[in-house]
Amino acid sequence: MNPILSIDVEEWFHILESKNAPCFSEWNDCPPRVDKIVPKLLNILALNNTKATFFFLGWVAEKYPGLVKLVYEQGHEIGTHGYTHQLIYHQTPEEFYQDVKKAKEILENITGEKVVGYRAPGFSITPSTQWAYKILMDLEIKYSSSVFPARRAHGEFREFDLVPVKIEYNDRYIVEFPLTVINLFGIPLSCFGGGYFRLFPYCFFKAAKGIILKNKRPLIVYLHPREIDVEQPRLGLPMMRRFKYYVNLSTTEKKLNKMINGDNYMSFIEVYEDYIRENNLMCKELIIEKNLTGAYITL
Repeated sequence: MNPILSIDVEEWFHILESKNAPCFSEWNDCPPRVDKIVPKLLNILALNNTKATFFFLGWVAEKYPGLVKLVYEQGHEIGTHGYTHQLIYHQTPEEFYQDVKKAKEILENITGEKVVGYRAPGFSITPSTQWAYKILMDLEIKYSSSVFPARRAHGEFREFDLVPVKIEYNDRYIVEFPLTVINLFGIPLSCFGGGYFRLFPYCFFKAAKGIILKNKRPLIVYLHPREIDVEQPRLGLPMMRRFKYYVNLSTTEKKLNKMINGDNYMSFIEVYEDYIRENNLMCKELIIEKNLTGAYITL
């Protein structure tokens, strides 16, 4: 299976669960960077003949529809990252439905094509928010990449499997592609995206990638535009979070080029159908504990 490259398209200030990050009402007052950095990412991908899935935050897409068109016209998949960048477990089912629906409609109106992929902010599908899968099915989402199957500051789902799972509900299904982790001395660890990717040296990434591919598991890499933006403003974050968000920004572009050179990274949608057809996916029946019969189901 080809490795998958995904980009979560959000701004430099879209930092979760931090009192130092601007709130939604202040976003328009912040200096933009994403419109400058996404074209730079596109050039890197084009030079390496690489396709990716771009999970656009609805707020960004609404502000920069031309950016969505540019990504789409260059042959990349457009997925949704929700509209307001809120963790699912901070939303009610109706709020979640409206958030994803709004973002999905914005993207579909720009490209004229159905959006079938979703990634939750902060990988916030957790044991307590599995009800989100039914809502995603109602919104005709085919796959999600919203689970982090290891310990994490937010959004962890340690009990989830390490391979894609077909989640079934009332004769429908959605496929969850959990983020890639490896077992290092009995500890599940990721070096395949975000601060993890920037922190670890490339030789560690390469060795971990070899382990994943040897075990015939999908390799999923995720990045944000800010990962290669050395000129982004710095937020006054606590020391550990500041380290996590700003470590090795100056070397990430070079590492990204090295990573995708000759390795045929692809978008989720390019591998989705083949993976469904060729693999006997583990199936999991979705048990809904919350009452999901509210007004949100009116499409």
